[in-house]
Amino acid sequence: MTSTGSVPNTVVPEVPDTPGGARELWRSFAAVQQRVPVFQIVAVLAVFAWGAVSVPGFTEHSAVMSMLVLGSLLGLASVGQTLVVLVGGLDLAVAGYISVGAVAAAQLAGKHHWSMAATTAVVVGVTGLAGAVSGWVCQRFGVQSLVVTLGMYSILISAILIVTDGNIVDAPPAVLSDWTSVAGTTFGLRVPPVVVLWAVVSVVLGIVLARTRAGRQLYAAGGNPRAATLMMIDVRRVWVLVFAIGGAVAGIVGMLVAGFASGATPNSGDPYLFSGIAAVVVGGTMIGTARGSYTRTVLGTLLLTELTTILAGQGFDEGDNRILYGLALLVVVTAYGRQRRLNDRV
Repeated sequence: MTSTGSVPNTVVPEVPDTPGGARELWRSFAAVQQRVPVFQIVAVLAVFAWGAVSVPGFTEHSAVMSMLVLGSLLGLASVGQTLVVLVGGLDLAVAGYISVGAVAAAQLAGKHHWSMAATTAVVVGVTGLAGAVSGWVCQRFGVQSLVVTLGMYSILISAILIVTDGNIVDAPPAVLSDWTSVAGTTFGLRVPPVVVLWAVVSVVLGIVLARTRAGRQLYAAGGNPRAATLMMIDVRRVWVLVFAIGGAVAGIVGMLVAGFASGATPNSGDPYLFSGIAAVVVGGTMIGTARGSYTRTVLGTLLLTELTTILAGQGFDEGDNRILYGLALLVVVTAYGRQRRLNDRV
């Protein structure tokens, strides 16, 4: 049984029945992988090296910053999905939250000239409330999160179409474009602000999950809800807070996406749903295990961003990227598929 006082890091595949030496080697690797994401780190470095020798200009500053900006948007969009997966759910409304933020940036801050503070407050309020409702319904009525969040996505997108008549032509404020500009600077450094923001969020979230009571309660609620309840942990509140935080963060990401794209549509968030799930799973966090961390999602994000950049440099399109994500998911799920659920062993 995993103690709630220590935070597990990743899913460890069961040791296959191999001859003595190979089996011991596999055990050693699995033990190291549990503590440190060795495989993901090696993969990120190897793919970067591949890009350096196969794509002209891959290592230039502008190209690296472009990858980091794309990775930052995907990584921030995956914050909520990571937390939701850790508690045992899956949030299909992420694309809707992002679209709400993008459209609000274009309509409220762009067309009607609202202040960024007021626009952000509205986005966080709407998306955070939508996420909280999803988490509450899942726990209160025992409905699968797939069903609830898919319904929430439909509600949000339909509301956008009704409010805007499906006609969004206004550009968001220039400050949002500055935040996501590849040529942007932060405190004089040639690093776009969104990249710095992602770095800060990654460090803070890593500390919260690994070193705080809130993080231990989240892992406990995801690992075995019944045992967590007996330990006086309010599992329903954990679900509501996790979904609310995920919705609010995704809404803010939507505002940044509008700045990056210099516009918004009701489908602005769609590319971040499947790619966000892929980043979480490839990073080593599997649904129903309560094992993983946001640090691993960061590595998964970097890996996928590098791969898509290389494919784009070699002439592949978005459809090819989707195939890549699917193959990556199949490989990872196959590798960890024999791992028993944590709550089956408690």
